[in-house]
Amino acid sequence: MSLSRRDSGFTLIEIMVVVALVSLMSALGVGAYKSWALAHAQLGAATDLQTILRQTQVRAVTEGFAFCVKFDTTTQTYTVYRYACAPTGNVKVNGPIKLGDSRLQLTAVNFSAVAPASSSEVTFRASGSATPGGLNITRTGSSKIYTIDVEGLTGRVSLS
Repeated sequence: MSLSRRDSGFTLIEIMVVVALVSLMSALGVGAYKSWALAHAQLGAATDLQTILRQTQVRAVTEGFAFCVKFDTTTQTYTVYRYACAPTGNVKVNGPIKLGDSRLQLTAVNFSAVAPASSSEVTFRASGSATPGGLNITRTGSSKIYTIDVEGLTGRVSLS
């Protein structure tokens, strides 16, 4: 018994079911990818900021001048200055640098303030020491918090 030409292939209903299933799986995959991308954007912003702080410390030691990183929580930016973050006499090196995605926030920025500095800035001295303190990077809609800490004596910058 041989198959006729009419019996080979797929019906329109079978093709429509397959297309519907592929569309559903794609829609679910896009949603998962978006949340994955946002989570990695938060980690990327934290890692970038940690790198900037470490580079600022190295630059302070190698150039023999104090360097300061000033954080602005209203605009979610940070700026690097040569010399202290005093109102006058400093030189902007880099910034203001935007934190990244608009859903990312700088929170709990708190460094030991020594006049004329404020608690929203960290100063790395030529000796390698720093203003102790830390900050958090949070994301709207997520409970994940990345914490960046700066030790005072060694100037070590850690991310947790």
